[in-house]
Amino acid sequence: MTNILMSRGILHHPIIVSDAKKYIKETDKVLMVAFSFFENQFKDEKTYDQFYSPGGEYYIKMVEAFLPYGIKEDQIEWLHYYKDTKESAIQKIEKADIIYFPGGSPILMMQRINEFKIKEALESPNKVFIGSSAGAMIQFDNYHVSPDKEHPKFSYEEGLNLISGISIEVHYRRRKKQKSALRKVNRAYRHPIIAIPDEGAVIIDEHEVKLLGNAFLMYGKKGVIR
Repeated sequence: MTNILMSRGILHHPIIVSDAKKYIKETDKVLMVAFSFFENQFKDEKTYDQFYSPGGEYYIKMVEAFLPYGIKEDQIEWLHYYKDTKESAIQKIEKADIIYFPGGSPILMMQRINEFKIKEALESPNKVFIGSSAGAMIQFDNYHVSPDKEHPKFSYEEGLNLISGISIEVHYRRRKKQKSALRKVNRAYRHPIIAIPDEGAVIIDEHEVKLLGNAFLMYGKKGVIR
């Protein structure tokens, strides 16, 4: 299993491509799990399609993100919240070599994954998992949510059973609320915590962790590092 974690969708940036090409092959089939949308932004299927369907803003962005790897549009499939069922979702998951989790709401994304009853199917050990922001957070068996404009309170949440024994902070900007949240996480778990600013990423290949761009290890098992 390989996990590629980002704060933003910078999969096509040179700082990611040079290392990620080891894991993303031009013959791979990609599945976009389009379950992370905020309800106040996408109130119905029509507004959802305007963003995620062919010609939509996010659709175009993601197709272009895979071009540096030689992956073409017809190799990318979408898990559609309104049109797919549990059965069709599982079929798409099984066919995919790469699972991509977009940014948005991690809590709502996990709610929808559980609603479709596809959590176990998504926890396959034989795939490459890529996620930006919320899509990076949910790859951990337990993740934390730092307070921001969408999430007024700190919380611990249950994610996918893909990564354990480590935490990340996406969109790290040295904000006081972020630092406070990370102190809580450090006291609770005493395990490594990686800060991922918007121009950073992390690749976890089995038990090897590689930091890209300006991502850095903020806490080790013995406490704060920087």
